[in-house]
Amino acid sequence: MATNRRHHRAGLSPVRTQGAATRQRAAATRIASERATRKRAEARRRFLAAIGAVCAVLAIIVALVAVKLNASPAHQTASESIAPSVIVRQVTTVPGAVLAGVSPGQAVTPLHEVQTPGPPLTIGGKPAMVFVSEESCPFCAAERWALAVALSRFGTWGRLGITTSSATDIYPSIATLSFRTARYRSAQLTLRTTELTDNSGRPLQAQTPLDAVLIDRYDVPPYVNSVDQSGAVPFLDIGNQYILAGAQYDPQVLAGLSAAQIASQLSNPSGPVAKAIDGSAQVLIAAIERVLHSR
Repeated sequence: MATNRRHHRAGLSPVRTQGAATRQRAAATRIASERATRKRAEARRRFLAAIGAVCAVLAIIVALVAVKLNASPAHQTASESIAPSVIVRQVTTVPGAVLAGVSPGQAVTPLHEVQTPGPPLTIGGKPAMVFVSEESCPFCAAERWALAVALSRFGTWGRLGITTSSATDIYPSIATLSFRTARYRSAQLTLRTTELTDNSGRPLQAQTPLDAVLIDRYDVPPYVNSVDQSGAVPFLDIGNQYILAGAQYDPQVLAGLSAAQIASQLSNPSGPVAKAIDGSAQVLIAAIERVLHSR
């Protein structure tokens, strides 16, 4: 009995052996099922991760495209640089004989004499001129050339810049001078300039209190054609005696020309550029002389 008992204790009966095998098979099946489930879950995780990575890349691409589409084109980027010395020389040394020989008939916007003169405009004890413009404005672009030529008869320029008007305005990208960093010295008169925007239309130099007073007083009818044109640029006040609201000539004459090409034609009195710019400068010179001689 002991042996039998020992045997029974040491071994398994056939029924118990079959039950254990069944349980082992079930456990193996369960383990296999769990492994298959884990593999499917891992494959699904990897698939979703790959999809997420692809979506992230697509989102970055879409964002970059949006930035590119919304960004200003390269030609609209604001730019201004110091004018080359050859351009400055050509602008500031137009021969007197050329100025005298060019007919000012090309001017389309006349100077207006102040109807009820108030106190003369003076700064530092000298007759003063105030010029308000925008680098983006094609009409301002045209008038700067004439003003630079005219004022060279009464003083010297320093740090004249060059730029172009807006690429999206009427008469796009007119080559012009810039007064944003310019310095003007004269023993006879004082010049104050303000460039309200750069050539992309962004704010540049704030309007001064003096600008505001003069524009409110003189950049209105009858010095402009209508109330709708009040406060526009370019605006020029010569000693509170003469007002210019607008460009004296059509900027179209400068279309397609570089600053170097414009400057090089200023001494050719028979050319359209000199007729427009020098003719307008002659009108400004005559007005300035009258203001200086009226003191």
